Amino acid sequence: MRRRLHIGWLLSGIVLMLLTACSSSDGTEEKQPTMLTIYVYSPDRPMLIRSAVGEVDASVNESKITKLQIWVFKTGTNNKVGYLNTTETSLLNASEGAVYKMIVDDEFAQNKPSVDVYVLANVTETTCGCSFDENSSRDDLINSAILGVSKFGLISPLSIVPDEGLPMAGKLENQSVVGDAPVLRIGTQSNIATVSLARAVSKVRFVFANTATENTPTLCIKKIQLDAQMIPDEEYLIPQSRDDLTYNAEPASLLPNWIDQVVAIEDPMIYIYDGQEAQVYETLINDAVTAGELTVRGPFYLHESDKRLKGKITYTIGGGSDKEATFQMDAAGDFSRNHTWIVYAYHAGGGYLQMNTFFLKDWTNKEVDHGVYNW
Repeated sequence: MRRRLHIGWLLSGIVLMLLTACSSSDGTEEKQPTMLTIYVYSPDRPMLIRSAVGEVDASVNESKITKLQIWVFKTGTNNKVGYLNTTETSLLNASEGAVYKMIVDDEFAQNKPSVDVYVLANVTETTCGCSFDENSSRDDLINSAILGVSKFGLISPLSIVPDEGLPMAGKLENQSVVGDAPVLRIGTQSNIATVSLARAVSKVRFVFANTATENTPTLCIKKIQLDAQMIPDEEYLIPQSRDDLTYNAEPASLLPNWIDQVVAIEDPMIYIYDGQEAQVYETLINDAVTAGELTVRGPFYLHESDKRLKGKITYTIGGGSDKEATFQMDAAGDFSRNHTWIVYAYHAGGGYLQMNTFFLKDWTNKEVDHGVYNW
C-alpha cells in the first residue's frame, strides 16, 4: 500500500511539471507568434536571349547576394506589416531561392488583408548612394530608391562588381495572404507567390581583334562613345514606368585610356556570332579573352535604358588618320534591366573596322510552380 502511494505521488509530480512547462509564469499558456512566410527567388544564374538562342551563365559575382531587405505593407498603403533585414543569404547564393519569415501581429493574422512586398538586395549607401531601414515607407521605396548618375551611371562607368554585389530588386503587389496562425504565407492555397529578384543594372562589353599578317598594321582604339540621350541619369530600383527621366546630354566615353595595340590573331572572323547557342558563343569569347586572343574592355554595368543604344568607336589602322565605326542595338528596350550586350569589332584587312554585335536578352526570371511546401 505504501509503494502504491509513493508511485501516485511520483506520477502527480510528473504531470505537474509538464503542466508548468506548458504555462507562462502567470499560469497561462504562452502564445506562439504568427509568422508570415515569404519565398524569395534569387536572380537566375543564366541570362536568357531569344528562345532560339538559349542561355548564358552569369558570373558568381554578378549573382551574389550579401544583404537582403524585405518590407511588407497592406496593399496600396504605408501601413507596414513587417520588415526583415538579413545577411543570411547562403541559400540564395547556393540555389534558386530561400524562405524567410517575419512576425506579424494578431490583427493582421485574423484579417489577412492583401499585401505589397518589396525586396532590395545589396543596396547600401556605398554601392547605390541610398539606404533604407525598418522606418522606410512604401512611398520611400517607390520614389526614393534611386541610383544616381554617379552610381552605375555614365560619370564613371563601373566595370567591376562591388564587394557588396550588384543592386537587385523585386516586388509583389496586391497579393493574397492564406493559412492559419501561427503560419501564414503569400499566395493561394495551391501556389506560393515568390518574389523574384532581378539585377537593377545591365551590362555591355567590347571585344577587339586584328588580323595577323606578314606586316600587320597596328590597330589602335582611341574612343568608345555612347551617343547622347542613351542612358538615364537616374534609375529607380523598384521597377516602374516613368516619363520624367533625363538622359546623358552629351556623348559619353566608355574608354578612359586608348588601346594602343589590339591583339592580332590569324583569323578574327572565327569570333563572329554565327547563330550558335548563346552559351556556346559566350564561352568562345571568354576562352579567347583568357587565352589572350581578344582585347576586351568592360563589362560596364550601367542604368537600364528604354532607348535603342547607339555609339561609335574611333580608331586608327597603321598609324593613319582617325576613322569611326558605328554600332547600335537591334531595338529599343534591348538594354532594359538585367540585359547584356557584346560588341565585337575586328580588322580583317583593308582600311576599315568591321562590327559584329550580339544582343543577349535578360537573366530572365523563370516561371516556376513551387506548389505548397510544409514550411
